[in-house]
Amino acid sequence: MKDCNEIVDCVGRREFLVRSALVAGGLVLTVTGAAKASSLLSRFDEVVVPIEDKSPLKKIGGSVIVDSTAGKIIIVRTGDAAFVAFSAKCTHKGAIIEYDAADKRFACPKHGSSFDGATGKVVDGPADQSLPSYPVSGTAESVKVSIG
Repeated sequence: MKDCNEIVDCVGRREFLVRSALVAGGLVLTVTGAAKASSLLSRFDEVVVPIEDKSPLKKIGGSVIVDSTAGKIIIVRTGDAAFVAFSAKCTHKGAIIEYDAADKRFACPKHGSSFDGATGKVVDGPADQSLPSYPVSGTAESVKVSIG
């Protein structure tokens, strides 16, 4: 049997358990920290939508709904290289809105709310909150929406 008082590298059961707990705790904190950092990075995603020949975004007034990490987003072409992007969920009950190019408004088919097509502000209720907007940039070939 070894005499642990004389051997520097000898570790007792209690010290082994304490060191193991510290290592395990450090590992948990590292994994948790990495997961939080990963979720922070995913909050700053970009959605790039190519504008192909048959895309509704090929013409001014055209719109598409795309999936993103923030949920469904509606993108509308408002000019040659100008676009707007808003959450596609009505702020009243969460139904998916539609874009009316003639009136330049977003309309909720479920309860009749409508929103200004340029600002997302409520025009007619029952919704009482504006549509969340997203920064967007585009060219004739593609549109990029920043989610953050």
